[in-house]
Amino acid sequence: MDEDQITFDKAGDYVDDQFAKAIKAKHPDVQFTTNMIKALKEKHGFVADTVDKITAKFPVKGRPVEIDITSELRSACRSIVPPIIDAIAELIASYDPEFQEDLRNNVIIAGGGSQMIGLPKLVEEGMKELGGGKARRVEEPVFAGANGALKMAKRMPKHFWQMLA
Repeated sequence: MDEDQITFDKAGDYVDDQFAKAIKAKHPDVQFTTNMIKALKEKHGFVADTVDKITAKFPVKGRPVEIDITSELRSACRSIVPPIIDAIAELIASYDPEFQEDLRNNVIIAGGGSQMIGLPKLVEEGMKELGGGKARRVEEPVFAGANGALKMAKRMPKHFWQMLA
């Protein structure tokens, strides 16, 4: 149900912007496009403390230069965690206190960002200030929305389909 979920305005594009700003701040001569940043985030996005070093080649004055982007990517990806924790707190507070512990132990993270390595664990760490909890990513995060729409479509009465024609 809609009241049981939260949608963020700080998501993929926001992370891309934070990532681009961090790279420019550390490497002002590097050239890149939004698509290059997005592709790197989608391929390597993570929030975990431990990850292999991530490098990428960017043009600098027309010459490809390999730079370490690990800390910039981690920082950009982590920028969405505080709003997630705040939203979880707000949602939990809107429920009867009797059920709040159950809610904290059933946080499901969906959307493209849910694929970031270490996100459920980092959300759980952030939930410690709320009394703890368990977080997990939705199964098949890439197709979850389509799967839900298909289930809904299968249950629709035939007269609704006629309205679409």
